Amino acid sequence: MADVVNVGVNLDAFSHAISGIQALRSSVSRVFESLKDGMKNRETLEGREKQFIAEFQDNLQAVNRDLNELERLSGLVGRPSESHPLHNSGLLSLDPVQDKTPLYSQLLQAYKWSNKLQYHAGLASSLLNQQSLKRSANQMGASAKRRPKVQPSTLVLPPQYVDDVISRIGRMFPDMTIELFRPNGTSAVLLVTLGKVLKAIVVMRSLFIDRTVVRGFNENVYNEDGKLDIWTKSQYQVFQKVTDHATTALLHYQLPQMPDVVVRSFMV
Repeated sequence: MADVVNVGVNLDAFSHAISGIQALRSSVSRVFESLKDGMKNRETLEGREKQFIAEFQDNLQAVNRDLNELERLSGLVGRPSESHPLHNSGLLSLDPVQDKTPLYSQLLQAYKWSNKLQYHAGLASSLLNQQSLKRSANQMGASAKRRPKVQPSTLVLPPQYVDDVISRIGRMFPDMTIELFRPNGTSAVLLVTLGKVLKAIVVMRSLFIDRTVVRGFNENVYNEDGKLDIWTKSQYQVFQKVTDHATTALLHYQLPQMPDVVVRSFMV
C-alpha cells in the first residue's frame, strides 16, 4: 500500500477501488447477458437447465465477491482531511436534493432560451438590413440634420398615371381582380378580389394608401345606397386579423419617392 498523502486519501486503495467498480460492472453485465441468452447449446432440456443454473449461480457469486471487495477497498480509501479549507466548495454538501430545487434544469432552460433569442435576433437584424422600403430614411448624424427636408412631389399625380399603375399591377397577378372606383373626385378606391377567398377595399390618396379593410368573399362590400363601405369591419375574426396585418404592412411600406413600388409591394 502506498503511504497516505497529506490530504488523508490512500491513493493506492483509491486506484484499486476504481478497478473494483469496473469489475463489479462487468460481473453485473454478465448476469444480465446470461438472463438474456437463456438456455442454449444443449441437446436435452435437462442439460440446458443445469447449464443455465450453474452459469447463473457463478455469475451471482462473482457479483457478490466483487461487491465485498469494493466495500473492503472503500474502507481503506480514507477521508479528506478536515484541516484544509474548502472555501465555497465546502458548501456543496449543504445543498438540498435536486428534486426540490431543480436549479440545473432551470439554468439549462435559460441557456437554451438565450441561445434562441440570440439566433432570432440575428435573423431579424439581417432581414431588417436587407429591407429597402423603410418608413424612415437611414440618415443619422449631424450631416443629416443640416440637410434640408425635401417635400415629396408625388402627392398629386394625374388620374391617368394612377390608372396605368393599377392596370399594370392587375396584369401581374392574374388570379386577383382589381376594380377601381372614384367616388369622391380624383381619389381612387380599389376593390381587390382574391379568388373566392376574400375581398379587400383599399382607399388611396393619389398613389398613397390611406386605409384598407379586408372582408370575406361572401360578405357585402356595398352600402344601402350602392357605394363601397370603407368603414365596416368584417364579421369574421380571421379577416379582422388580416386587416390588422394589412394595416401594419401599409404603415411599413412607405417610400414617397417611389409610390408605385410601395403599392406593388403592398399588393404582393
